Amino acid sequence: MNEITKILQKASEFGSEAREIFSQNKGKSSPIKKYQPCSSYKIGILTSTPDEFNVMADNIANLKEIDSPHNDATIYYGGEIISGDKRISCVMPYPTGMGIANSVSNTTKLVTHFEPEYIFMVGVCAGNKNVTKLGDIIIAEKSLNYNEVVAMNKEGESTKKKFQQNADSIDNNLKSRLQIFANSDTFKSIKGNYPDGDKFKGNVKCHVGLMVTGSSLSRSAELMKEINSTYHGVKGMDMETQGFYFSASNSFKNQTPKYVSIKSVSDYGDSTNHKLSGEERKNYALFTSSVTAIEFIKEYVK
Repeated sequence: MNEITKILQKASEFGSEAREIFSQNKGKSSPIKKYQPCSSYKIGILTSTPDEFNVMADNIANLKEIDSPHNDATIYYGGEIISGDKRISCVMPYPTGMGIANSVSNTTKLVTHFEPEYIFMVGVCAGNKNVTKLGDIIIAEKSLNYNEVVAMNKEGESTKKKFQQNADSIDNNLKSRLQIFANSDTFKSIKGNYPDGDKFKGNVKCHVGLMVTGSSLSRSAELMKEINSTYHGVKGMDMETQGFYFSASNSFKNQTPKYVSIKSVSDYGDSTNHKLSGEERKNYALFTSSVTAIEFIKEYVK
């Protein structure tokens, strides 16, 4: 009986200690801390290849590698775009590869780590040969993934495809500014400032419209015909823009950055036999896209 009494006393003492401990902790904040960005930049710039990165880097002052935040494997560079007395801070992740998956990963990390007000994707793409020419600029007002289809195959019938129409769009105010910019005199002089500009036809034109994105590099006239017959107002095709738009618009519920993809036509996504080499076309497209992005940033980003 004495043993049982001792056990009950110990239990009572433990209960009192437990109540005291819990009463002391009552009202304390949760140990889970809100994620804090490592530093803040006005704009972020995304590219998909080393060539695209290097051309953009040539237009940024004081560019240097910065510490990768929160054990992130991506390499980041910080610098400034200078226009008169205006200095615009920018951050650029070094590209990890082409495609939607890389675009989603880099966009999400850029938004989370640095919380930029603007994000620009800059590079080359395939153009709709019915409306664009080599070196023309495509500003993606909206983008969708043309691989998002429902394939229906009934016995004795050919496979039918139901294409999804899940487009992501840019901010309306930014769209208006880009449309004004697209009609400005900026594009009259771009070709003349390129060393081999005389190899290309006509002045650079700027097209604002739909960029379709797919998971593979295409050189198919049949696919381009299918895309044009399925979607209205297609200007071009690439492998990254839709992933970029989806991530930029869905990473935060508040303070979503303004984002836009600005790319230049280096081919038509088909088997067109070009007179100029792939290297010549790519270099011209890299030049026109980078100049366009920098000029827009200097003029419109406050």
